[in-house]
Formats: sequence, structure tokens, C-alpha cells
Amino acid sequence: MSSPASDFFTNATPSVPTVPFQVNPILGLIVEVVILLLICGHFFIITTLGLYKPWNIADLLLFSLSVADALNAAIPLQMLNVLNNFIGPETWKEASCAVFVILTYTFRIASVCTITLISGDRAILLTRPLQHHVIVTIERARVAVIAIWLFSIFMSILPYIGVGETGYRKGFCFYQLYDFGVAYGYIIESIGIVQLILVLICFIAIKLSSGRFVKRQSTMAASRQTGGKNKQARETAGTRQVKQMSTMMAMVVLLYYISWLPYLVSLSERACESFACSRVCF
Repeated sequence: MSSPASDFFTNATPSVPTVPFQVNPILGLIVEVVILLLICGHFFIITTLGLYKPWNIADLLLFSLSVADALNAAIPLQMLNVLNNFIGPETWKEASCAVFVILTYTFRIASVCTITLISGDRAILLTRPLQHHVIVTIERARVAVIAIWLFSIFMSILPYIGVGETGYRKGFCFYQLYDFGVAYGYIIESIGIVQLILVLICFIAIKLSSGRFVKRQSTMAASRQTGGKNKQARETAGTRQVKQMSTMMAMVVLLYYISWLPYLVSLSERACESFACSRVCF
């Protein structure tokens, strides 16, 4: 008889989920166009960054983000679209399913963590502008990017080293978090929640600092009303840049939460149901 602890780390859902896709060539063509657009967009970004040197910290982080998203579109999304919409979901093999799952979660986790890193860099730049070049250096940024990718690879192989179970069952490849077991779902959800909180904290810090900066600049500009339009434009250039950064971060946070929060909530509900069911079965 198994223990609740072993059930927590090995059991997935009580039964094999239904097959999520059926062959649909029309849908496959539409998805293929979207995938190609994504690949082309990120390819242009990567090419532009490759021609623009030397890189600063923002360029390095943007390169890491674009590589993760481009590879995610070029390899696992292509595999998913071709096998599910053109060939048939029953043609998945254990090896192809493992490659798909590992690559998918590696690129997705790397993308999410890089976005959080970008948010932190922008927050430090605005809250501590004089110390930013000391706190955030290009060498530290490189180490952080390498650490993110190694962490992403490690998290993606957990179902294959004993935490949960693989997504390949009865000839089909299942790749949602709850298909790998309750433990793996909890781990990835915890990481996602931490990312959401960190991005929100960075946004709040940027918003507060930008508000103080704009107010301080407005006060200084009001006390120096002499001078021509060029001088006034120079005085407000920094204010406009800070406002643009604040607006950009607001959009990032909004899209981030729209993309991930409903997903995490639904996964939490499913994980709770699966865990409750495993306790009852035990």
C-alpha cells in the first residue's frame, strides 16, 4: 500500500485525460501562419540585436527573451501543430513526447523568468538610477541569464526524474501541468505565483518612483520659467521617458496577469481536486 507522500509525488489525475486534439488541417494551417509570424518577428529582433553591439543589459535580456520565444515557436509548437492537426495525436511516441514536454517547459519558464528579470532591472534603474550601474552589471546579467536557463531545464525534466510522471500514456502525449502529477503542478504554480508577485512589486516601485520624479521635475520647471522652448523641451525629456517606462511596465503587468493568472487559478482548482481525490482513494 502506498503512502500519501508517495501518492503526492507520483500520482497524476485519477484517470487518463481525454485526447485534447483531433486532426484538423484547416486549424493547422491557421496555427502554422501564426507560428511563422512569431518566428519571423523574433528572428528580426534577434538579427537586429546581433548587428547592434556592444550590448547593454536591456539588449542581453531582450535577446534571451526573444531566443526563448522563437525556439518555443520553432520547435515544440511546430511539433504540437504538425502531430495533432495534420498527422494525428495518436502518432506521438514516448521519445517525441519527452522532447516536446522538456523543450516546451524549458522555453516557457525561461521566457517568464526573463520577463521578471527585465522588470527588476527597470525597477532598479528608476528607483536607484545612480547605483544601477553598480548593482546591475553586464557580467551579473550574463550570470543571471545562464542561471535562468539552467533552472528552466532543471524544472522541465522533473517529471522524468521522479517528481510526478511523464505525459505519455496509452499512445498519447499529455502536456498540461495536471497531467504530470499534483506535486509538479504545485511546484510550477508556486513559481508562477512568485513571478506574478515580483512583477507586481517592480511595477509598484516604478510607479511610485516615476510619480515622485515627475512631480520633482514639474516643480523644478515651474521655478525656472525663463528660457526658450528648447530649454523647456530638454527639461521635460526625462519626464517623458519616465512616463513611457511607467506606461510600458503597466502594459507588461496587465498582459502578464491576463495571460497567467486565470491559468494558475484553473490549475489550482484542478490540483486541489486531484489531491482531494487521491486522499479519498487512499
